[in-house]
Amino acid sequence: MNRHDEALLELDRRLGILRDRIRAVATKRTNGLYLCGRPGTSKTFTVKTTLNNLDTTYFYHDGHITPMGLFELIQEHHDKVIVLDDVSEIFRQKQALQILLAALGSQPDDTGTKVVKYRRQGLEQRVNFTGGVIAISNLELQKDSLLQALKSRVHYQRYEPTDEQIVALMYSIAANGFVRRDITLSPNQSCEVVDYLVAECSRLAVRPDIRLLVDKSLPDYMMWLSKMTETDWRDLVTSTVEEELIALKHTPTKPTLGRSDRKFSEQQLASDIANMHSKRSDRITAWKTQTGKSERAFYRRLKEAEV
Repeated sequence: MNRHDEALLELDRRLGILRDRIRAVATKRTNGLYLCGRPGTSKTFTVKTTLNNLDTTYFYHDGHITPMGLFELIQEHHDKVIVLDDVSEIFRQKQALQILLAALGSQPDDTGTKVVKYRRQGLEQRVNFTGGVIAISNLELQKDSLLQALKSRVHYQRYEPTDEQIVALMYSIAANGFVRRDITLSPNQSCEVVDYLVAECSRLAVRPDIRLLVDKSLPDYMMWLSKMTETDWRDLVTSTVEEELIALKHTPTKPTLGRSDRKFSEQQLASDIANMHSKRSDRITAWKTQTGKSERAFYRRLKEAEV
């Protein structure tokens, strides 16, 4: 068994645990799941495909939502699994958290029915919720009392495959070829794209990402193959990875992040870089490129992340 096969086998073991957590919500063994981990690791894809394979009726919501919008969502889909994707802002709002806590609470009569309340314009609205909630986020839950209460009511799954496992998954996808609309890429063509994408990610110290392959690099190659581009497909892929690098450079230092959030983000980044690079020089280059901070700061954040 080669390294890619071993990495893929370990990744499938991790995915098996994640699929079981999703299955538990779909079959009402548990009320909910909070799934977190870095972008581009197939979290959303795994949730959707698992629910589809189980023939589970679910509602998927992606992006911003207000507390009132969350209540209305629970009201409208009171008997379904509700998938909340990339809605990290609601976990900063006390009112939204209280709604989620009610939807995820256990009832003394053990019927599985949760009463969710919302007061608006002096009137209290109620809904009997019998479904479940799966929240997908790039962020871990912080040490806030309400957030910890939420964490205690659901399965909390941190899904963080290694870069080697992501690369192995890329090659596994490529081995089947790739089809989009009326264009089909052979396994050899698809693997050629993976080879180049992985090399560019390594050169620019950007972590490999399934979306970089499936949503960007393979479609770029298809455009080039159809003679619809002015540039070579390799230039397009390099541009994509460079865009990712620029985004990463700005992510940890957004002024909207508080001191504790920024520190936590840097701890995660330091840990990710340490997992990705074995050489000290590569680690420091990646750290300075993405944060502009010193080597000393890298090792301080890495030590904090390991505690």
